[in-house]
Amino acid sequence: MHDALAPEHFADWNEQMILRYDPDVFNHHPRSLVRWVENKRHAQVIRLLAARPEHRILDVGCGAGYILSKLPGAFRHGLDISTFMVKRAQERLGNDATIVQGDAEKLPYPDASFDRVIASSLLSHVLHPEQVVRELRRVVTPNGRVVISVCDEDQIERGMAWMNSLGALGRLFVGSESQPKVYNVEYHLQKFSLPRLREVVGTTLKEIAVRRVPVVFPVHAVAVYTPPLM
Repeated sequence: MHDALAPEHFADWNEQMILRYDPDVFNHHPRSLVRWVENKRHAQVIRLLAARPEHRILDVGCGAGYILSKLPGAFRHGLDISTFMVKRAQERLGNDATIVQGDAEKLPYPDASFDRVIASSLLSHVLHPEQVVRELRRVVTPNGRVVISVCDEDQIERGMAWMNSLGALGRLFVGSESQPKVYNVEYHLQKFSLPRLREVVGTTLKEIAVRRVPVVFPVHAVAVYTPPLM
């Protein structure tokens, strides 16, 4: 964990991690299993978001804009702290979405600005996940939805250990040492699981549903929330 990092240096550290561990690797990894799991995760995020063309959508930690590119409507916004990922998202979406550089812990939007808000594979990479959740709650409308996905790191580590024990057979699924890794502890400031996600969210948001991805040996949790009744 890197909680001791000073916040004023966090953006620089994050940029180094982005350049070292390309987040896009999940979408174009040479192993079909890795791409299949990522596509399943994206599908659950989109399904639980239940976005319609008239909705104002914000993807916090949008990365290269993969999920935003699959959503309907003309009111799509993406935010990422990485200049490199902002550029990628802008190249992917062009004039079809507004992409800005910003900090998930201090979103540059007024209260209740968006009907749908996404934090996809974000909370593991921030200094203060509880603060990010409070910001997600702040910018969503009273009747809106927030979808958060996190990886289950203990489950991933169990799966990786099992694959390694299979030797050459395991490498057929996760790839060889010469191929991009799909799990890099150095880039994870927080260790997540579904119980940890529920602890972080607390009473800030009201959980509606959770889906595990994939169904067999799940390594991701995707949860949908609404603001709690006041």
